[in-house]
Amino acid sequence: MKLLVLLACLLAAVSAAPGKDHYELARGGRVVGGVNALPNEFPSIISLQRLILTASAHICGGTILNARWAMTAGHCITESPENARFAIWAGAHDITVAETNRQVINVDESIVHPDYLGGVNPSDVAVLRLASALELNEFVQPALLPAQDDLATPGPATLAGWGSTSTGSVPSMPAILQKVQKPIISYDACEEANGGPGNTPLGPTNVCTGPLTGGISACSGDSGGPLFLIDGGVQTQVGIVSWGWIPCGSVGRPSVYVGVASYRSWIDSQID
Repeated sequence: MKLLVLLACLLAAVSAAPGKDHYELARGGRVVGGVNALPNEFPSIISLQRLILTASAHICGGTILNARWAMTAGHCITESPENARFAIWAGAHDITVAETNRQVINVDESIVHPDYLGGVNPSDVAVLRLASALELNEFVQPALLPAQDDLATPGPATLAGWGSTSTGSVPSMPAILQKVQKPIISYDACEEANGGPGNTPLGPTNVCTGPLTGGISACSGDSGGPLFLIDGGVQTQVGIVSWGWIPCGSVGRPSVYVGVASYRSWIDSQID
């Protein structure tokens, strides 16, 4: 309980303890330690944009579920101002230029998992009903999801996003979609790295990645984005970026994701 109280305070005042690492939601920015993705390398990824008057700004990643639905992290919705409006950018690569393959669709409704209680929570997932249908093509495709309870096992995985690339306290935001390969680690190893049993906000539905040697991690702006297992060119989304340690890429600190397989039935029940 003391840990969770401390965590809530840290989320409310991220800069309250300069130089001391802590964990928080991966709000905003580029994959730390990553490289530029190839154009159209990840056709299921989206940029979740918050609409501000006539402009918009990238706040999170996400993925396409079908022509009328997308998926992101629950905190991308609940941490936004009340009555915030959103749009998705599909088929995007460089989010600072007008791209011919980009499709921009407003979000008509967002549905956050009922077990998500805010802050750092294992059920940090939401689905987005789009105001109109996407045109599915080679640049815009639904993500392939694992079957219910087909849990990811330790091994190589690929993270993609427009999150911060900085390992310091000041974000460095990329224009071009980033990617990096990261190892999925066991739940026991993740729990130990986060303080040991009973001292972490982890749940058994979470998926974690290293490396615990530091320098590679999800960061602010990657929230809601995908962690893929790639086999024979087939990309299966096994995780949704949820939270991690600040500074990003800290030694001994994993990145934490919602395990998609644990929520497949709920996702399907919403979009059906």
